[in-house]
Amino acid sequence: MLRSKEIEHYKVLYLKYAPMLLRFAEKFIDAHFVEDVVHDVFVRLWDKQIFRLPESEVKKILYTAVRNACIDHLRKLKLAKRFVDHHAIQLKLDELDFFKSSESIFMQNDLMAIIFKHIEELPEKKQQIFRMSYLEQMKASEIARDLNLSVRTVENQLYRTLLILRKKIPMAFIYLFVFFKI
Repeated sequence: MLRSKEIEHYKVLYLKYAPMLLRFAEKFIDAHFVEDVVHDVFVRLWDKQIFRLPESEVKKILYTAVRNACIDHLRKLKLAKRFVDHHAIQLKLDELDFFKSSESIFMQNDLMAIIFKHIEELPEKKQQIFRMSYLEQMKASEIARDLNLSVRTVENQLYRTLLILRKKIPMAFIYLFVFFKI
């Protein structure tokens, strides 16, 4: 019997103060969250049996609780926004790094095209030795065996080819040094 009176008193307080508290909370937080915030406050008050206090005290407690709930909600939003903003910024930085690396890929492709153009201008034997050495990663002794040349001739041809390439394309030669480990 006492329990049903408490529930009835609680309903009366809810119906009397909830509309005012909803308007109050709406001033500070998004309308989508207002009902949840106010309802949560009433649930906590039920759990703490605050509705048993005099109505003037309950009214003060309700407004204070909704005010604090709005502050908590805004702090959570602020933290979530900071987290999202941080990750959004990090994604943009990662994307910019990708474009930096893709720029170097385009530059590498351009340099490789220039290098191969100049390699194709070399005499056929020099081309063949260079390709076998740097593209197929063959040793001078293997190239000499396959082409029926002396190891010294292969080494000499490679040296002369690198001198030619260094003169024709000095910047690309640096790339050759890094890419082919010349």
